[in-house]
Amino acid sequence: MPVMKNSKGQLTLYALACGYIELSETNNIRTKLWLEPGSAPYHVRQHDFNKHERVFWECFETLTEARNYFQVKSK
Repeated sequence: MPVMKNSKGQLTLYALACGYIELSETNNIRTKLWLEPGSAPYHVRQHDFNKHERVFWECFETLTEARNYFQVKSK
């Protein structure tokens, strides 16, 4: 059985490649991290559903960069 989460509870590269999405939501502000099927970049996007607008959508070449950005912005 493939491992879908690492020891920190984050989705593994395998899980992201299979289409899983890392998600964080606080106060109706949703932050997502995902990988386009088959290739980089990794996407990190945030929506504010209180204001009905996208806050940002950033792309990264490495999972480490994307995870670091996701962790900072999802707090």
